[in-house]
Amino acid sequence: MKKIVTAGVFCLLFLVWSCKNDEKVSLEDQVIETPECDLVKTGKFKYANPAYGEWIIDRNDSTSIEISNQTDLKIYSSVNWITDCEYELTITDTENLDNMKVVSQVVRVVITQVTDYGYKCISYTVDGPEEFEMIRINE
Repeated sequence: MKKIVTAGVFCLLFLVWSCKNDEKVSLEDQVIETPECDLVKTGKFKYANPAYGEWIIDRNDSTSIEISNQTDLKIYSSVNWITDCEYELTITDTENLDNMKVVSQVVRVVITQVTDYGYKCISYTVDGPEEFEMIRINE
């Protein structure tokens, strides 16, 4: 008899616990913050990572120019904003004939966070996704 009562209590506790954990949280109750991407749609930026630190990106609403200060290489791209925080770069030209194979390649960029000094993003290329941090250059 003791075993039956103990098993019954255990089952009752399990039932109460499982019902409590089945509560659903609606999307209306959740606050989803989106970065203020309009603050970084245009301007001059550089990579936070020193490995890419030589490159300067000068972007307006429709074009982007990436300039290497070390090699004087310039890459020209058209910018197509898909959402407020996502855009595609289509490489249209380069000043170095050795890099002509990149012309027409498309890079998709998703801005994940806007900071006081720039933004963080994920860049999707043929080589796969890569995270970057960009710093605004005030000139």
